[in-house]
Amino acid sequence: MSRMTFILGLIGVAFLHGVAPAGQDNPIPFRIDSAESRVWFDADAPLHSFRGETRQITGYFTLRQSSPPQLAEARVTIDAASLETGNAERDTDMRQDFLEVGRFPTIEFRGDEVLTPRPAANDGSWDVILHGQLTVHGITRDVKVPMAVNLAAERASARGQIHLDMRDYHIRVPRLLLIPMKSEVLGGFEVVARRDR
Repeated sequence: MSRMTFILGLIGVAFLHGVAPAGQDNPIPFRIDSAESRVWFDADAPLHSFRGETRQITGYFTLRQSSPPQLAEARVTIDAASLETGNAERDTDMRQDFLEVGRFPTIEFRGDEVLTPRPAANDGSWDVILHGQLTVHGITRDVKVPMAVNLAAERASARGQIHLDMRDYHIRVPRLLLIPMKSEVLGGFEVVARRDR
């Protein structure tokens, strides 16, 4: 049925800046804290809407120390088989017939550029658009992910949403009573990362 992430990475998810002493040139590494992160999708089915969600997210990103700091590299991986919707039968169908997790066990995001960073209301907070490549169901597409990022010396967090169309990733659109659900899903994420020493 869907895919994040992202998610959002996402999902994602993998963001951009860090706080560091001036004069340092080495990129700053951060690693995603799976215990505090989650990715989800909201789907609109004929008789009702539902959400799929997982906390099985791993990944890292590194930040260049500039003004403002910039993303050097980002990699996020989601375990596709761990997505749950609260309905065991639907989960089985989603994993086997639509996401085909036996062939495509992961959803992956690679971030490569932060576009138009804008300071938010608080110090250390930014509204950004992250450009990268999202791979779902074996298909890779360029995506631009709007997100809000909070930065500190040892911790970074990001949250955002992105609309994705299952057809773009060659995922068959599910039907219920011969009525297809909407092909577009809303992917969302909340990710926390900690400085990796």
